[in-house]
Amino acid sequence: MSYQVIKAFTDGNANSANSLGEKHVYWEGDVYPFKSYAGACTKLRIAELTNGGFIKEIDEDGRTDSED
Repeated sequence: MSYQVIKAFTDGNANSANSLGEKHVYWEGDVYPFKSYAGACTKLRIAELTNGGFIKEIDEDGRTDSED
């Protein structure tokens, strides 16, 4: 499964930082995670972001659970 960002946020995980140490910013419509890194898709992290209203799960074809 993949995840779509539904509310913009700055990734708090230090592993998302670029070479300058700047953490990744997600905007509405982005795919989460933008790259694979340690801690990005743990059950705890996914629960934190979905329960917080930042991401939602999407099917491989891009549909969400609320779409037919």
